[in-house]
Amino acid sequence: MLLNVQELKAAKAKLALRETIDVADLLSQVPGVRPAGPLEADVTAEPSGEFVNVAGQLDCNLEWTCVRCLTKFEEPLHIPYSESFKQVSQEVADLGEQDDEDFVPFHGDRLELRPYLTDELLLNLPLSPTCSDDCKGLDPETGEDLNGKPERPRPIKIDPRLEALKGWFDSERS
Repeated sequence: MLLNVQELKAAKAKLALRETIDVADLLSQVPGVRPAGPLEADVTAEPSGEFVNVAGQLDCNLEWTCVRCLTKFEEPLHIPYSESFKQVSQEVADLGEQDDEDFVPFHGDRLELRPYLTDELLLNLPLSPTCSDDCKGLDPETGEDLNGKPERPRPIKIDPRLEALKGWFDSERS
């Protein structure tokens, strides 16, 4: 998604940009997630003084693996996007984005937005995706999926090293 900054500043108007980005290679290195479709970027670029403001929405359908029960589920991801870019000299652009700046520096007449959009997707991936908020996960002993099964009482296991202390409080009461 290449943005011609000089034309945008000369027009002094908003420019709508829409692109479909294949993220299969990008997400191949991320465990537990696969793209179920491309990344749809729908953004608007607007000149604002010495800045170029880009804002819009990123949408992508992803196939996740639940971290609790290990089942696969598909869920869309909707990400609001907003970034300010500033045209700077080559030396400043080589330094990259600084922590104390509220903009991304770039050099030249053209601005490639695709890396910034894909980075935003990666930053918004959940750390622990679950198929539902009340997912019960897997049984730690048998490995069976506990979702959709009735609760069953679990036997209380006593560590064999502490077996001698089992009747401690009973002996004090008598």
